[in-house]
Amino acid sequence: MVVPRKPDSDQREYRIITLPNKLTAVLCSDPETQSAAAALAVAAGQLQDSPEVQGLAHFLEHMLFLGNEKYPGESDFDSFCASSAGYSNAWTSMDRTVYHYVLAHDKLKDSLDRFSGFFSCPLFSEDLTDRELNAIESENNKNLQEDSRREFQLLRSTAKASHPLQRFGTGNIYSLKEVPAKNGTNTRQHLLDFYKQRYSANIMKLAVLGRDDLDTQEAWVREYFGGVPNSDLEPLHGTSHDGDPFDAGWKRVFRIVPVKERRKLVLFFPCPNTYDVYRTKPLRLVSHCIGHEGPGSLLSLLKEKGWATELGAGTGTQSTHFSIFEISVKLLEQGLPNYLEIISLVFQYLRVCFRKGSHGDRDRIRGEMEHIEEMNFRYRTKVREDQYTEQLACNLTRYAEEDAICGPDLFFEPMDQADVDALLDEHFHPANMRAHLVAPEAEQPDIPPDAKWEEEFWYKTRYLPLPVDPQHASLWTSPDLKCHEKLFLPTPNPYTPDSSELKPGSKVTSESDEADIAPTLIVDTPTLKLWHLHDTSFKQPKASAHIQLTNFCVERSARSAICLRMVLELLHEVTNEEAYEAEEAGLIFDVTNTSHASVCSGLRLTFKGYDSKLPFLVGRIMGVIAGLDVAKHQSAFELVKEATVLDYRNRKFQQNYAHGIIAVNEAVEHPFWSNEERLAECETITAAEVQAFLREFLSEMLVESVIVGNLTAEEAEGMVRRATEPFGWAPLSEKNVPALELSRIPEGVTVLREQLTPDPGAVDSSVVTYLQVGPREVRTEALLELLCQVMDKEMYAQLRTVEQLGYVVSCSQQFRFGVCALRLLVQSVHPPSFLEVRVETFLQAFAKHLADMPQEDFAEHVDSLITKKKEKDRSAERRCDRFMNEVCAHTFAFSRKHQVAGVLAGVTKQDLGDFFHRLVSPSSASRAKFTSHVTGKAALDAQKEAGEEPDVSPESARQVLVFDKGAVPFPIEGQPADLPEPKVLSVGEYRKTAERYRVQK
Repeated sequence: MVVPRKPDSDQREYRIITLPNKLTAVLCSDPETQSAAAALAVAAGQLQDSPEVQGLAHFLEHMLFLGNEKYPGESDFDSFCASSAGYSNAWTSMDRTVYHYVLAHDKLKDSLDRFSGFFSCPLFSEDLTDRELNAIESENNKNLQEDSRREFQLLRSTAKASHPLQRFGTGNIYSLKEVPAKNGTNTRQHLLDFYKQRYSANIMKLAVLGRDDLDTQEAWVREYFGGVPNSDLEPLHGTSHDGDPFDAGWKRVFRIVPVKERRKLVLFFPCPNTYDVYRTKPLRLVSHCIGHEGPGSLLSLLKEKGWATELGAGTGTQSTHFSIFEISVKLLEQGLPNYLEIISLVFQYLRVCFRKGSHGDRDRIRGEMEHIEEMNFRYRTKVREDQYTEQLACNLTRYAEEDAICGPDLFFEPMDQADVDALLDEHFHPANMRAHLVAPEAEQPDIPPDAKWEEEFWYKTRYLPLPVDPQHASLWTSPDLKCHEKLFLPTPNPYTPDSSELKPGSKVTSESDEADIAPTLIVDTPTLKLWHLHDTSFKQPKASAHIQLTNFCVERSARSAICLRMVLELLHEVTNEEAYEAEEAGLIFDVTNTSHASVCSGLRLTFKGYDSKLPFLVGRIMGVIAGLDVAKHQSAFELVKEATVLDYRNRKFQQNYAHGIIAVNEAVEHPFWSNEERLAECETITAAEVQAFLREFLSEMLVESVIVGNLTAEEAEGMVRRATEPFGWAPLSEKNVPALELSRIPEGVTVLREQLTPDPGAVDSSVVTYLQVGPREVRTEALLELLCQVMDKEMYAQLRTVEQLGYVVSCSQQFRFGVCALRLLVQSVHPPSFLEVRVETFLQAFAKHLADMPQEDFAEHVDSLITKKKEKDRSAERRCDRFMNEVCAHTFAFSRKHQVAGVLAGVTKQDLGDFFHRLVSPSSASRAKFTSHVTGKAALDAQKEAGEEPDVSPESARQVLVFDKGAVPFPIEGQPADLPEPKVLSVGEYRKTAERYRVQK
């Protein structure tokens, strides 16, 4: 038995055990948790796919959810988790596959029984094998236009032909069904063979977290997982430790044409596996220095030249046998033709600034990193239970058992800088480099006239491989290489925390009833409202502060909205170096102009981390806002403007379900400015306009702030007053008080909006159904959340698993501008009209499912949701977020989740049935429905092949079809088939004439 080192603030108990079958498990007992979770990582993955059945490891991951000998129901595990206020998921990487779930704490034992069947007795039934291939195909279709996936697959596809790195890890019907069929083999038999030959208890690492004590957890794990077969396999059994996938053909400069308009330079340096040296982490020092964003950094110089906006460095692709160190630079248009100079600057930094730099400076930097990582570990904030067990299971596959919690973070041993030098000399040179230059084909510089572009097989990515120019390589490795005068190693970080004292006086303890915990309004004026809670119950010397600056002038027009966006982006840019140093020291700053959880008409600033330096950071950032001179930052303004224009241009490449959601929001939200409107304004906005807007915005505001954590009331008030003193603002005038509204959909009415996909390469279509429920009241919220919990997995099981409509199927509640709604979403190769009928058919059938549900099953749903609602906040940060949402919505229901839990305790099955029949059922006379259809390439191609004219045109996107009360535009079986004639309105007319919910003024 091993007990791993844990954070000082972590009151949970741990134990690591190894079963007789050699399966290792880390157990975690948390008496306060409302949730239980488990995860299992197996050292088997995509590198074990055979050339004949590519994607098999990923397909196996899907199949293990579809029944086993203990629990043969195809959706048994998902449904069990859903009925217990939880969910399950899994992922497959090159060298491991990880399964994880979370649910109510009292269901842990039963869940482990079910979960263990994945690994001891899966069924792999023939019919489900064939059916689940459609889900793999749908998942792949969803990813086809994702540039990151396209570029990663190109990285793999161009590896040495005989190496498994070259394979296609996701898989599709062609790789998993058609190729095996051509070769006379059976996909199901391949699954059985892979499971038998690649899965073994000795390479499985289990993590369990629950309220139960360690002895109880150990007994359950031994009972349920002791029967997992052990074949004594080594990790990644069947793959070679010696094979080098990175031959000369791989180490070239690849010109890549993206789907989106993007410009990027990525340098790749193959290195040894880093897990073997986790106790010293030599590459962490290299990535810290070259990825630094403060003064003297490579990014700082590239920004000054107007060549780049972002730079990241670190070990990206990683496996048991190798790692790839990546340096990624997000380029501006001016940076693209200078890519060779950027590569030169990288080598100047690596080979001169860092390699020839003082070992003393590097030791000082490493010591600072060690101190900060130690602080961060000691006072680590709790994360969600499923995330945590997932981390623990993965850590057990990489690190010694005693380091299962701290292995990825801490520096355990002194590091010899000579070892780092040797690592640089051996691996960080042009002969060991691959480069990706990603840009539109017309912009690619220095293309040879006889160039022959190629196409990657799986994603059809267009690319051109070129050798690294020997002359440039010689310059980059020359002993006479000089370093740019503006490049130097990071200087001492002024934000390094210097105190870990918990201040006395907090009335909140870990035993406090969370329903009674609320902030106190300690400043209440027409211009400033400050809520505070001195809270040291999490045993961390940290605090969290939200500050919202509100002025409704930001929503006056699309141009005003863009002015605010430019202020936000410019603020990020001019404070980047300081904010980066603060973040490196455990202090996080962020600013946004939007919030899905609560109203945000202005800027919302968030500060969180160690309280000893928090007031200093707040004062610095607020001072920048108050004194921001846009003209003095003209080059930065042009930089962020170009990046923002590019952002809006690329939004047409979002998933089609995202376009469907936007189409609904545009019709019902007031104010709302479309991406197209914002793009048009952004392209012509000037620095002078932004400066004038900023003056108006800051001249009158309501400043609302919430501060929670290790700061006293006096410290909190002093911090906010000092930080806001430079503003000198007046109270909001009547015209600038926020007034946010939502179109009210009349009872019994269906509204339809149709459009072609903005991305002509997007295969899937989508349907987004928005069912409006009404104002957000506690009882309505409770019923809606309960309905979602009961319905979500049923919808997923029927439409995704049984009917195989597509990979993306979801049911969720929405609280926007104080109005509740139910959102149903499906994305599929099928046309939207077909998907709409299938969704309606499901809803009709769900009415019977709800009516027939046994009382004990209903009670289980209610109890598990109550348990979830009563879950305690995991950190001061989360508590502050929750309070801020209430303050900004002006609802001040600080105990909202406990109020919802109280209502749930009295909800009956009849109550939920009445709620469903009144607001959701297709047969309801009072349902208020808005449905959005986006037609993708597959549906359009099918219509063309059938000789049919598309039923959607480019003009359709600007129209709304309003059907009379009681009309059924998409009839299901048993409903009249006559399509009623709708009223056709422009989107603008619909917005103007609709009644509205007015939610704040």
